Parts: sequence; structure tokens; C-alpha cells
Amino acid sequence: SKEDLKVTILADEWNSLKGGLSTFNRELAIHLASRSDTQVTVLVPHGACGMEEKAAAAKNCVSIIEAKKLIACPSPVELFFPPKDLGIDVVIGHGAKLGHQAQIIRDSHDCKWVQVVHTAPDELGMHKDCAEAIAQSEEKNQREVGLCKIADLVMAVGPKLKGFYSNHIRSFNKDQDVVEFTPGIMRDLTDVKQSPNDNDVFQVLMFGRGDDEDFELKGYDIAARAFASHELKNDSYYLTFVGAAPGKQDEFAAKILQHGISKNQLSVKEYIKDRDRLKELLLRMDLVIMPSRTEGFGLTALEALSTGLPVLAGHNSGFAKVLQKIEFGELCVVNSDNPEDWSKAIKKVRQKERKKRLKEMQRVRKSYGQNYKWKNNARFL
Repeated sequence: SKEDLKVTILADEWNSLKGGLSTFNRELAIHLASRSDTQVTVLVPHGACGMEEKAAAAKNCVSIIEAKKLIACPSPVELFFPPKDLGIDVVIGHGAKLGHQAQIIRDSHDCKWVQVVHTAPDELGMHKDCAEAIAQSEEKNQREVGLCKIADLVMAVGPKLKGFYSNHIRSFNKDQDVVEFTPGIMRDLTDVKQSPNDNDVFQVLMFGRGDDEDFELKGYDIAARAFASHELKNDSYYLTFVGAAPGKQDEFAAKILQHGISKNQLSVKEYIKDRDRLKELLLRMDLVIMPSRTEGFGLTALEALSTGLPVLAGHNSGFAKVLQKIEFGELCVVNSDNPEDWSKAIKKVRQKERKKRLKEMQRVRKSYGQNYKWKNNARFL
């Protein structure tokens, strides 16, 4: 109806090929669209979504609109120009890459602009392994903060980023608060029925993006060294990494094997595009680990928790900060970047029988779900 709130979300895809931001964007769109007074459009570059994705979105009352094709322009530039006749009350941008377009759309479509922040570039730069990582991160930080300064509302994913951006924006005497948006349980993953039977081999999963520069940032070396420690260095523990770029599995495996994990205890697979395949994979696992040295939030760990699987998350992540506030959440946090401590934590999970582990995680999931809901977060609009 005319009275409906019209929300446009800037995105570069509907599926999660590009990682956590896309997952967040899709869930946000679905949950906003479930409100009877809200119409949600996801604006993507030309050719970014096929019929299948558009149909999947439409099932959830979300319409995907492709921007007009521009010749000789990189695809994010197309997002500067939504259709002129698209009614927009609120435009939602994400970070620098999918946020800078919103400053123009606010004027062209006379709407409010909500800027969502997913990372703290300053912190990431300290752990990235590429030339001039710190300098690049500082520049990115200035861009992110600059956008927050001029947006109508800033929304930070989780408590860690809320603290980071509140601090950075304080110096501009800006009246606006940074709103904390902590993602809720992912409903589409909660129907996974975990088997109560123990595996002979304890299956540990680590999934994320296997980019070279993020190897230490994501703590992949911590996991490999934990498996090289005397606690886990036997064939009854097995680590599966999912997230290598297509065709780069061998390269990634070579890098992880340098840290002492045995070839008999490792497999490396490419990033999983399909939610059903992700569910199948999670059903085979006993534990998901996220040993990142720093992480704005950590949606992969939340995806695992949503299926009811045991999770261990690094302490310096937004997800861990949330877990520390909820009942039984402490069970899932490792307060160290030391591989020995990680190997002990993994072994400790294994020492409980599977039925008991799953029961504990149901309690953590329930407690998380009671405290953090997507729909409560949608009130900011």
C-alpha cells in the first residue's frame, strides 16, 4: 500500500558467494519483508542475479531489481543509479564498497540513509599478510568512518563494532548514536536434525574465505598448529576446511600443511554456494571452530550455532562478546590465540558424549534466540 515503508538494500549478490556480508544482507531483507508494513527491494548490479535467485527472493516477499547496465564502468558504480521511478523511503548501504552509493541515492530519491558497518579495518590491518596492509586499512577506516559521519543512522553488526564506531564518531560531536544490530539465529538452518550418534573420528570444520592475505587474520595457522600438538596429533581428529577459491585448494592445503598438521588429518574444499549443501556438511561435523585473531562479528559461527552444532569462537570477535552475555555461552569461547589452548578446548568438547554436547548447544541456541532476534532489530526503521 501507499503507507508501506519502502526499503532498498544495496547488494552485490543474493547468495553468499562473497561471504558473511551477503548472508547478513539476505537475512536482513527477508526479515524486513516479513513485516506487513514494509516493502523490500534489493538493488544489485546488472547481471548479478539469475532467475533462480529472483524466485527465491520473491518467495520471501523480496524483489530483486538489477541496476541499468553501464558501459565501461565497474559494477558497483551501477548502484549509484536505481530506477528513477523506484519509491525509496530508506536506503541501506554496507561498508565502503556498498555504502558510498547511498549518499547520492539519498539526494536523488529524497530518502533516509542507514549505513551498516561490518568490519573494523584498523584492527584487520594489523593481521593481514599483504604489502602495506596497515596503510591500506587506515585509508579504508577513514572511508568507513567518513560515510558513518554523514549517514542518517549507523548500524553496527554486534557489540564489538558498536564500541569501535561509537568511539570513532564521538569526535565529530554527532548527535546520532550507533545502533547495535546483533543478528539472530538463522531460521533456515534450524531444521537440521543432528544425529545423536558419535563419529569414530572427531570431525572439526573451519569455514570461511581462504584468501591468502587473511590467513593469519582468520587464525587458520592457529587451527593447523592445534592439530599438530600432541593432544590432537592422531588420526581420531580430522579437520575439514571449506572456503578455498575454486582451483586454489592445493595452494591453500600447502600453506596450511606448513604449520605441522598431518595430511591424514586434513581436507580442503572450495567455498560452498548452496545452503542445502552447507546443511549436509554441518550434519557430518562434530564441531565448528572460528579461531580468528580478530573478527567484527563472525557469521560463520552463528550459522553453526543455528544448526545446533558445538562451536568454538575466538575471544576477539563480536560473536564471542555476545556469547559471553548469554547463559552457557562461555562454553563456546576460547580466550586465547595460543594453539595449545585451542587443542585443549577441542579435546574438551570431544570428551563429552555427543548427546550431551548437542543438548548443551540447544540450550545455548535457545538462550541466544531469546535475547537476539532479527525482528527486534528491524525496529530501527
